[in-house]
Amino acid sequence: MSAETKAERTRRRILDASAREFALHGYGGASLRRIAEAADLKVGSLAFHFPTKDDLVAATLRDGVEAATAALRHAVDAVSEDADPVERLRAAARGHLDALHASDDRAAAVVRMVETLPPSLRADHVAHERGFARVWLDVLQRGRREGVVRDDVDLRVLRDLVVGALNSTSTSSPRAHPDLEAVVATVLRLLAPPRR
Repeated sequence: MSAETKAERTRRRILDASAREFALHGYGGASLRRIAEAADLKVGSLAFHFPTKDDLVAATLRDGVEAATAALRHAVDAVSEDADPVERLRAAARGHLDALHASDDRAAAVVRMVETLPPSLRADHVAHERGFARVWLDVLQRGRREGVVRDDVDLRVLRDLVVGALNSTSTSSPRAHPDLEAVVATVLRLLAPPRR
């Protein structure tokens, strides 16, 4: 096994452990000691891969957004071109929720941390969020052209509301298990053009 492969595997273990820690405890409550223990490392070994906690936070956020964006794109791209246009919206909402509720905690860590980040980390993170937001905006624009997304509201505002609503289903409480199909159905009703 090459040194690079070992380093990549260690980095993946650290990012998986940090996603779990940040999803459970947020930015302020996360412990580097717990992350190191979960990754089967000593705290000092984290510094080899991530010199500071903020470096680890930035990498965890980037990893989470990239995973969520890939899941969202995959879900939307899996819908055939001749499918009912509502199915693309359903796939986007479901793909978003599936990424958010995945067992790897990456997207949940992003949702939990993003509002409590210091300004320097928040500014860096915004650039990564844009790709995810762009996929949603493209889906909504297409839905509007196809007549399945309301045309009486600003699409960027609508996108932000939909993303916020879907993200709100993420929680660290083990007793909170939202009915994700009901969430998808409700989002589709909110997106639908008003009956005339």
